[in-house]
Amino acid sequence: MLQSMTTRIMMFVVFGRPGAGKSTVSQAAVQLLGDGDGSNVCIGKLNNVDEFLYIYLDLDVCVPQWMKDNFAKGMYPTLAERFEFISTACDYVSDKINSPQNENQSGNKPLVPIISFSFVNTDMRVEFRKRFPHSEWILVDTNKDLAEERILSREDHFYKGSGGISTGDTQTDGEDDPTTKATESSDAADVDNSEWEFKPVDYPHVILDGNDEVATNAQKVVDIIQNQLLNNSS
Repeated sequence: MLQSMTTRIMMFVVFGRPGAGKSTVSQAAVQLLGDGDGSNVCIGKLNNVDEFLYIYLDLDVCVPQWMKDNFAKGMYPTLAERFEFISTACDYVSDKINSPQNENQSGNKPLVPIISFSFVNTDMRVEFRKRFPHSEWILVDTNKDLAEERILSREDHFYKGSGGISTGDTQTDGEDDPTTKATESSDAADVDNSEWEFKPVDYPHVILDGNDEVATNAQKVVDIIQNQLLNNSS
């Protein structure tokens, strides 16, 4: 059953600054892995022998409307709000992995989720890696100026650039944050990240140049996925 595989299933996380091109690259990679029909779920072959069911999940769909509204005003979630969000997002991923629809489509084919999300903050990365410890992380590395230029050119995106205030800036002095004991990353080093800066990544990951063409980075993502699957099957 897929349920027993949730925490040990291999998945690939494509992350980076808002505006880095994570979703575009991930979707293009899924098309290369499958039959290119535009679907976020596809069956693809490895070395023309083993078949896998690839599913693409964009965690932006988990962002609640009130948080999107705050982002548009330059107000960013507190540590507690981020903890609640990432818990919900992890549940969403688990539900998708274990959905009867995917189970029926996969048959005996291994399921390979491809996730895209910014993961700006260390605390959200920590929580996601706790839930899915066998994730391979792929950073689309883009400088701040280019990422913000791309974001501002997209009328449909709720995020409008870094800078601003955290919704916790009005928190009463001495008020406990409920996540301070729940996450490894709630040390003074991360605090609230009220400026919403992209935090350095302190665990193994692959780096892609966000200045490269989408097709180039999509092919690199495909190569990373297929190489990992080959290594795991050998």
